[in-house]
Amino acid sequence: MAEQKRFERLKADDPLVTELASGKYPWWNTLVALSHTEKDINIQVRGRYLNVYFKMGNLLRVGMAGRKLVCQTHYKYLIGSHSPEYVDVTPIGNDLAVSLESCKLVNSILEEKNFKRIKSNIAALAGEEKRFQSKLVENNRRTLLDAEIAFNDSGTEIDPEEDNAPSRCDTRIDLVNYDKNRNMLVFIELKQVFDGRLYSDSKGFKEVNEQIAKYTAFAKNHEKEILRAYNNVIEVKRVLGLLPDDSALKSVTIECVQPKPILAIAAYDQDIILAKRDKVREHLKIENLAALYFFGSTVDLNLTAKGGNKELFI
Repeated sequence: MAEQKRFERLKADDPLVTELASGKYPWWNTLVALSHTEKDINIQVRGRYLNVYFKMGNLLRVGMAGRKLVCQTHYKYLIGSHSPEYVDVTPIGNDLAVSLESCKLVNSILEEKNFKRIKSNIAALAGEEKRFQSKLVENNRRTLLDAEIAFNDSGTEIDPEEDNAPSRCDTRIDLVNYDKNRNMLVFIELKQVFDGRLYSDSKGFKEVNEQIAKYTAFAKNHEKEILRAYNNVIEVKRVLGLLPDDSALKSVTIECVQPKPILAIAAYDQDIILAKRDKVREHLKIENLAALYFFGSTVDLNLTAKGGNKELFI
C-alpha cells in the first residue's frame, strides 16, 4: 500500500529551492521573468516540485531526482507544425492508411519559434474553464497562492501527474487565495455558468453542494497543515522571486483558513448572469459559502464588495 502523503508544500530550504535560487540556471531565470511579464504564465509550488503553467496547462514540471535537477513536459505540447496541414490517407480494404509515419517534435522549449508553437499547442488543448482560471490567476497575482489541488476524503493530497495516481480524486480545489483584508486563506471553486452541477435535478439535488461541503471539511480538518503549507509557499515564492513587486504576500504570515469557499461562476456577460442567477441560487446551500460571485471575464477574489454580481455570506 502506498504511503499516505500529508498536505504539504516545499520549504525555502528544500534542495530544489536552494538549487534554483543559486542563479546557476539561466533557463529558470527566464521562466521566472516570463511569469512576471506574460499574463498567461504562472509558477506554483507543490509538495516536491514546481509547476510552470501556461493558460493553466502544465508547461513544465521542475523537480529533483537525487541531487539532479529534472524537468518534464507533456509530449503533446511538443508537436511541431506540419505543412501542408492535411495528411494523405489511403483507403485500403477495411482500413484507412496514414502515409505520414510521425509528426515532427520541437527540439527545444525556450527558443522563440518553438516556444510560440508550444504555447499554441497548450492553448488549443486548454478547455474553456482553464482559460477562465488563467484569467483569474492573472488578475489576482498579488494575492494568489495556488491552483489545482486534488485530495481525497481523508485529506490526503493526490498527485495526478504520478504514474500510480488514482484515476479520480474526491475533490479538486481550483484556486487558493490570500484575502488581504481579513488575513486569511480562502478556497475558490470555479464553475462555468452552463455546468450542469450548478443546477438542481427533479428532486432538488445539486451536485455543487457536495463539492462545497468537501472543501469545508478539508479546511476544518486540516487547518494547521494548510496554514503551514501555504506559509511555506509564500517563503518559497519570496526566495525564488516569484512574487510581483506589489504583492500583498511579501510580508505576511497567514493565521487562519476560512472554512467556507467562494463559488465563482464564469458567465460571459451580464445578460447571461441575469438569466441564470436565480436557477443557480435555487437549492444552493449558501450557508456553506463565504461568497457567490458571477463574472464575465475575471473578478477580484478578495471578500471586499457586496452588490452587483457579488454576494457575501460571512
